[in-house]
Amino acid sequence: MIHYSMKTLLTVTFLLLFVSLPCILALYDPNGPVTLVTEKNFRDEVLLTEQVVLVEFFAPWCGHCKNLAPEYKKAAENLKGLVKVAAIDCDDQSNRNVCSAYDVKGFPTIKLFPSQAVPDKKNPGSFLKKPKDYNGARTVKAIVEFALSEIPSFVQPISDKNPTKKTLTMDEFLAKDNKTLSKIILFTNKEKTTHLYKALSVEFHNRLLLGEVRQKESEVIERFNIKKFPTLIAIDKQTGESTEYTAEKFNYDNLAKFLNKFALPKTKPYSEEKKEKKKEPEIEIEPYNPEIINANSQEIFDKECLSKPTGLCIFTFLPLESEFEESIKEHESNIQILKTVKEKLHQEFGNSIYLRFLWFNSIDRGSKKLIQDFKLADVFPALMVLNPNRKVYKPYLGPFDEEGIEKFLKDVVKGKVKSYGYNFNVTLNKDDEKKEHKKDEL
Repeated sequence: MIHYSMKTLLTVTFLLLFVSLPCILALYDPNGPVTLVTEKNFRDEVLLTEQVVLVEFFAPWCGHCKNLAPEYKKAAENLKGLVKVAAIDCDDQSNRNVCSAYDVKGFPTIKLFPSQAVPDKKNPGSFLKKPKDYNGARTVKAIVEFALSEIPSFVQPISDKNPTKKTLTMDEFLAKDNKTLSKIILFTNKEKTTHLYKALSVEFHNRLLLGEVRQKESEVIERFNIKKFPTLIAIDKQTGESTEYTAEKFNYDNLAKFLNKFALPKTKPYSEEKKEKKKEPEIEIEPYNPEIINANSQEIFDKECLSKPTGLCIFTFLPLESEFEESIKEHESNIQILKTVKEKLHQEFGNSIYLRFLWFNSIDRGSKKLIQDFKLADVFPALMVLNPNRKVYKPYLGPFDEEGIEKFLKDVVKGKVKSYGYNFNVTLNKDDEKKEHKKDEL
């Protein structure tokens, strides 16, 4: 039998923890294909670039985020040089303002930031990008196809044979911005502009003029003595001399290195007037409240749950008959269970997701209405989770104890619990519901 000393065991344990630490702390390696962005560099990496940027808003503890990570990394590898693939940790306190500013209500959320910014009407002299939500399948193929479809093209089609409003003749192309920009001409046998050439046109936008000639343009092909496809040449803006690209592979890195020899220096695409620049107001983060709120009126119910733009409401239905001491003691015990669970969840998730605990007296008329509306079992104590923004709820069917409730709520946060939709107004009072229906009819 082999015996190990305590020192050896401790060393092995430490090494195992050290090796696994990056997996615990984050889903993405800082040196990997996915660019990790923060609130400090989000503007430079995402907003002040003409490159298309795909951003995942994630939380390290999120089960769906963990499932997405391998697919997202592979997508980033496939999109290298074509689309920047980034991710931001919304569980990090310092990144919360960015995640809130883009209305992130669940994890993971993927948004695509386009190449071109538009003027900000509220802040003259400034620009903004309007992201597009990605709602497709969380697979490499689907993510890559979506991102590639959003790459714009600044490639100028050249045609002497069939000129149109969108094309230029070769002489027109060569005369355009003659002393300002060097010209790049791709002679191709492809029917459509490739994603690679589109991405290069974005990277070198306003630094080079990229043109494209198709194989069917026989006169232009003969004029430049083109013998094979693809062939790419650069025409220097000062000397007019042409240089052919001779590297074996037509990949992004090699082509970008070649084009950089003729391009103007890179600058920020969107200059902003400092005098017009305004500091964005910080979004207030709700402080942690250890109390379990008694929602004994519609006003409190609205204020503490229904009017909130984000988060989940945990409804607990507790029978309390205040004239009986035994009922009071049982109620206090149940409230303590909820407080303990709430504190544990706050320690684990912080303010990355708001969990609002409310309790209702199950013998009250308003509570009975809620129980009836959501078709809950008439067994108390009872608990359910409501997401008023998505109009879904999740009933808890386990024992009313600390362990069971804690596990259930963690599974809810991580997206492991089936939800049910509802299409009615959530109210404590039947009169309120009637008034609401009248408003809808008007």
